[in-house]
Amino acid sequence: MLMKNLILTSQDDAASMNIRRHLLDMCSWKKIDVFNGFPVYENERFYMVHIKGPKIHAEEVDTHIREKVGIEFDTLIVASKHRSASNMKSLTVHPIGNWGTAEAGGRSEHVVPTNPWLMTESLRLLKKYRFGEYNVSFEATHHGPYLSTKTFFIEIGSTEEEWTDDKAGEVIAKVILEAEEKRFPVVLGFGGGHYMPRLTDIALKYKVAVGHMVPRYGVPYITPEKIKEACEKSFCTAAYVHKKGLNGEERRKVREIVEKAGLKEISSKELEPL
Repeated sequence: MLMKNLILTSQDDAASMNIRRHLLDMCSWKKIDVFNGFPVYENERFYMVHIKGPKIHAEEVDTHIREKVGIEFDTLIVASKHRSASNMKSLTVHPIGNWGTAEAGGRSEHVVPTNPWLMTESLRLLKKYRFGEYNVSFEATHHGPYLSTKTFFIEIGSTEEEWTDDKAGEVIAKVILEAEEKRFPVVLGFGGGHYMPRLTDIALKYKVAVGHMVPRYGVPYITPEKIKEACEKSFCTAAYVHKKGLNGEERRKVREIVEKAGLKEISSKELEPL
């Protein structure tokens, strides 16, 4: 029997509340406990826990839930809003952690375990169900909290209008409930901007799963040790380098680190189309 996953939502996040409402409406849930004043729900495949306060600062909340509620779970899926300077309409997924200093929760220079198979399949379903002007993409590994459980965020961006968009909340809820792991080979991704366009593209076209992702702005902070940790925490077997998303010096640094970390670099030509 497969272990259940846990969905985490937050009272202080309009998008999270939107997604939570749809999750509660879409299937039957049973109240099994209370965590910090909010009901804990369970169904055949999931637990759902609600918190108050910024999720990115909910350090070790997975441990607190296990201790106080007495449940065990495999992957933590965080339903969240996304904010961007461009106010782009977006539906995104991403792993969490910090390549450099922890300026938004978590621990400096450490990443959190993730579930690349479930996260990547969630991206594909977001693309399948996208609507209107919403863009679908990965985001690079960033922010907290620091957890010991496999975790990824699934988000609606980027303004109050989108966070409270009923259709967007419905789509995210549907994706969370439908996504299942497809155990394709996992790559650690390098290069490009925050939305990891090339990694998003290969995930939508090929039988591959994507684990942690280092954007161009993260390259100055990486070391072989950090990449080994990220690989172990996302079950990767190879590296994918977005060559056009890095300059020459950055490419050389990434490839040197990948080699020292004991990873093989692969290209899209080595991947099987979906």
